[in-house]
Amino acid sequence: MKILAIFFIIFIQTLAWGAPKTLLILGDSLTEGYGVKQSEAFPALIDERLKKEKINWKVKSAGSSGSTSASGLERIKWLSKSKPDLILLLLGSNDGLRGIKPEDTEKNLNATVAWAKENKIEIILGQLYMPPNYGKEYTRSFEIVFKSVAEKNKIPLADFLLKNVAGKPELNQPDGIHPNEKGHKIVADNIYKNIIKYIK
Repeated sequence: MKILAIFFIIFIQTLAWGAPKTLLILGDSLTEGYGVKQSEAFPALIDERLKKEKINWKVKSAGSSGSTSASGLERIKWLSKSKPDLILLLLGSNDGLRGIKPEDTEKNLNATVAWAKENKIEIILGQLYMPPNYGKEYTRSFEIVFKSVAEKNKIPLADFLLKNVAGKPELNQPDGIHPNEKGHKIVADNIYKNIIKYIK
């Protein structure tokens, strides 16, 4: 009888809550959690925190290693078939690492964001930076891209994805690019603070 009572309570709570809304994180290997277990990557950590705080949202990770901003439009069209309620766009890192012209990255991000807005999907853009060894002119031009896209499309711009993680060996894997388990915990906290105000 006790087991039946527990199932009944869970059933009633599910009815009261309704189906959870979905946060889709569209990114590259940083989102995918390259080099760490999926359960230790920041999308899973955010999902775990939402559950712990009884917020009726779930996180869907759509990270694909090597992805550039050029893949954004087609990927968002495909992934949006699952009808996400909010998208966090985290593409562009590989553009910078490959030396792609900032104006091309900007064009690609604008197209991706515009499509989301046209289809009434709320979207947040994540700020990305390049390491200083790429030169002052390029790193500055790259940084401005994200601010420009956010302003043009009137969408929120989240803090730098790797804030307080980038450049710290103890928080990154040997490649110096991808966070380790400790780094992902900090990334998850950073992103959570940025997206929580838009979760209704």
